Amino acid sequence: MQVYTLPNPIRGIVFDIDKTLYDHDAYARHQVDVLIERLAQERASSAHSTRDEVEAWRDEYEREHGVRQSLGNAFAALGIRMETSVAWREELIRPKRFLDRDPRLRAALAALRERFRIIAVTNNPERVGKATLEALGVDDLFGRVVGLDTTKRSKPDPEPFLYAARVLGYPPEALVSVGDRYDVDIGPALGIGMGGVLVDGVRDVYSLAVTLAGEGA
Repeated sequence: MQVYTLPNPIRGIVFDIDKTLYDHDAYARHQVDVLIERLAQERASSAHSTRDEVEAWRDEYEREHGVRQSLGNAFAALGIRMETSVAWREELIRPKRFLDRDPRLRAALAALRERFRIIAVTNNPERVGKATLEALGVDDLFGRVVGLDTTKRSKPDPEPFLYAARVLGYPPEALVSVGDRYDVDIGPALGIGMGGVLVDGVRDVYSLAVTLAGEGA
């Protein structure tokens, strides 16, 4: 876990979902694989060559800009509209095939929710994000999921974070972003004034209440 600047006091926490609130490599791969396969079908190409094209674009973008882009933004650069990406993700991604309820996660989030407002921000559509939280048994702890279809912007674009701040009713400077990828979850949040906690999977989330002890109202 890497803790960056924290507000004092903290009013709310903006959680990433995938590979932050669960550790399940097969589910993470599933999300990418089904989208690559659908893009390959759309282009009448092989999944292998399509994956290479997507990764080549992401690599080139990172070399030029120093930031690795999301899969959704890579698809957009290759001509797939965000609305199409949303539809494909809602059709193809099935979290309940992979994830189970996590009592330790629920206890950790419930403890945090007693002190802070919490919201989830995901590069998946709202429906997929909610289904993932439901599979983990924590959906009722989140008042809102900000998804790809909410803003039509994909992290690391700052708009999903700004939208989450508006929903919570606090300025970014009063919030903390928690996620597993610096380029996507932490850097953009720090850039608009939020604090940030970079986690190495859900085990760090289990102890987040201890990490943030003494912070808050």
